[in-house]
Amino acid sequence: MARLKYWVWLSCVSGVRPLIKYRLAEAMGGPEKLFFAKKEELLAAEPLLQPHEADKLMDKSMELPAKALGFCDEHHIDIITMQDAAYPERLRHIPDPPAVLYVWGKLPPVDERLLLAVVGTRKATPYGVRMAEKTGREIAQGGGIVVSGLAEGCDCIAMEAALRAGGTVIGVLGTAIDQVYPAKNRELFESVKANGALVSEYAPGQRTYPADFKARNRIITGLSLGVAVVEAPRKSGTRSTADHALEQGRDVFAVPGSVDAYNSEGCNELIAQGAVPIAGGKDILRAYAGRNDLLRQEAAPIHIKKEIDKPKDIVYIDATDRSIDLPETQRKVLSAMTRPDMLADEITEAAELPASETLAALTMLQIGGYVVQGVGKRYTRKL
Repeated sequence: MARLKYWVWLSCVSGVRPLIKYRLAEAMGGPEKLFFAKKEELLAAEPLLQPHEADKLMDKSMELPAKALGFCDEHHIDIITMQDAAYPERLRHIPDPPAVLYVWGKLPPVDERLLLAVVGTRKATPYGVRMAEKTGREIAQGGGIVVSGLAEGCDCIAMEAALRAGGTVIGVLGTAIDQVYPAKNRELFESVKANGALVSEYAPGQRTYPADFKARNRIITGLSLGVAVVEAPRKSGTRSTADHALEQGRDVFAVPGSVDAYNSEGCNELIAQGAVPIAGGKDILRAYAGRNDLLRQEAAPIHIKKEIDKPKDIVYIDATDRSIDLPETQRKVLSAMTRPDMLADEITEAAELPASETLAALTMLQIGGYVVQGVGKRYTRKL
């Protein structure tokens, strides 16, 4: 713990490139010695260190690191440093790996599994929505793990589809590990935490900046073996993610689109440059057909059936027949919903569960078709 606090301090220093942080820690013999070093010693130890970065490292305040450590301990957030055996080897070898990872949930064995990033524009067209959903679902059904930045649009759609298929997921944040952004995605964040892990290089309570969302893209690709671009304009954050993948030597897949579709310009350009064209997650899995060791074959998708008399995009589950197969937390939440239009707080109290578990369960029950959400965040159990 004594040494860990210095790693947390190092992660909390803004304005210093991640690779420089790690190289300095290595050159100085650890973050503790780095903490006590003088500016001149740092500049001598690392030729690539800029003077303004050295100035940032002269801030020795331990107030934020102390609060972050307390928050992580209280909320069971794992802190993984580059010196830990648990640090993913895939990530360790990218050009600018994060010195510290904050993990909320259960991080799967990254280096032993098929992790596939699914990314796309925030302003998805109906075509992009369909392809993101199909890609995320088929990856999860085939035993892969979906990784995304949990941004609006394609990222969230692919993640929700993977969860609906019973998959394990990883959400990489561009904010502090304790910050939900956008705020309306809280229920999805809780579901990701319950069925995989949230990952960030930023400590609880740490201030982040718009540029940090772009920086997190290197972690999305660094954790993954391949990256699927569902829909992307030529100049976009999604396209920058693909550039990170190419720089890191990752496989790049792209969903082709109409030649005159603005949202497909980036995908079509990637395909012209050598990306593998795909029509969904199954095409990606075929590329790894000889690597069955990477796949989890026991994925347990939620059973969904369509009701003939309803529109095609509406699915439901007969809760009275199948709720017995649900996880215990979800069954408790269903049992607590004794009347229509209940608030989440009311359900939490009736179910005698932590609020975070209730929200996660409600999200999964909505995805599965057991529960519908009405106006004002009120929930009703479908009969």
